[in-house]
Amino acid sequence: MSKHRPEKILAWKATIDDWKRSRQTVNAFCRARQLTRSNFDRWRRILAAESLASPPSLPPSFVPVRFVAEPMAEVVLRSGVVVRLPLGTAADAVTRLVTAVGPASC
Repeated sequence: MSKHRPEKILAWKATIDDWKRSRQTVNAFCRARQLTRSNFDRWRRILAAESLASPPSLPPSFVPVRFVAEPMAEVVLRSGVVVRLPLGTAADAVTRLVTAVGPASC
């Protein structure tokens, strides 16, 4: 949590944003605004550290979810390995999978 006053943080964030938009060098910007370079750099470091410490949080959002129960087939191999596949899986795919997993020892 920040030890700085929120209004001061907001003011310096606005100042740093103004500098970025100005496309001026830091020295030219500080001269035009009558700011000390050391204070400007200090606040850049403070704000950078705060943004790393507390990344911006996104507002919670909800997306629609639709659950569809899919019938499953279960093959229990002699080794005890259980293979679960959607009921509509092609027979040749099941054969290849069982053949590949079958010799495996658990």
